[in-house]
Amino acid sequence: MLAPFCAYGIGPYMLTVQQLCVAYQKQRILHNIDLEFSSSGFTALVGANGSGKTTLLHTLAGLLKAEQGRVYLNGKNLNNYSKKEIARELAMLPQITATPIGLTARELIMQGRFPWQSWWNQWSDDDEQIFDFVIKSIGIEDYLDTPIEQLSGGQRQRCWIAMIVVQDTPFILLDEPTTYLDISHQVELMNLIASLCMQGKKIIAVLHDLNQAAAYADKLIMLKQGKIFTQGSVKDTFTSENIKAVFDITTNIITCPHTGNPICVPFTEESALQKTDDSKPKIALV
Repeated sequence: MLAPFCAYGIGPYMLTVQQLCVAYQKQRILHNIDLEFSSSGFTALVGANGSGKTTLLHTLAGLLKAEQGRVYLNGKNLNNYSKKEIARELAMLPQITATPIGLTARELIMQGRFPWQSWWNQWSDDDEQIFDFVIKSIGIEDYLDTPIEQLSGGQRQRCWIAMIVVQDTPFILLDEPTTYLDISHQVELMNLIASLCMQGKKIIAVLHDLNQAAAYADKLIMLKQGKIFTQGSVKDTFTSENIKAVFDITTNIITCPHTGNPICVPFTEESALQKTDDSKPKIALV
């Protein structure tokens, strides 16, 4: 999105995971994960609750340490980066963000430029240029000077997205970005995220809505019990068999007549039988 003046220059940028094992409170959450993320496109992490999606995302961002294995950023062990160096390469928006009381939208978004500043250069012309470009692109000029706590959920989420976009990193990591949003704001936000991808950002997002993942992602990674069950293109991975194995639900995969995107429709054998029974002629006794 910031190609005319991005600070990180010309790629390629790579994020690689090798034999990653991560434990939390002595309980192993991730088991022998091998992944590679290139510098463009939209990858969705999907799986049942407790499958390790958020743990994987936090480890990619350097927020959790691996028990075994390595995360490599541009060929360099992530552990060898300083926090500020990581923040120039990876921007992350967690699932739960506390609403900062007393900050305006402008002040919140400006914090995204912190990794590029120093004590002698707090706010530069480059910072201002990137800031202006992002707020116009995302469309939040009208409420820049409004306190965050007075904004709607959708407006607030756009501000958080703007904050990580002005951070100007090749990779953006999102943990359930549509949580707490109504369907209209979900679509609006997902379209915004897709536009970032189209302009060169690499998005890695945890999504609970399988149909959203299929509609917007270029690649799906399905996790089950801390392991990668399958990964690949939506066409290859978004199948009834895989969804049954990962989520233990029975689905039909249909095609949206308007977009061509696959859609999973859950059903149970009981409901199918009920539909069959309902289709039979009924005799009313009076």
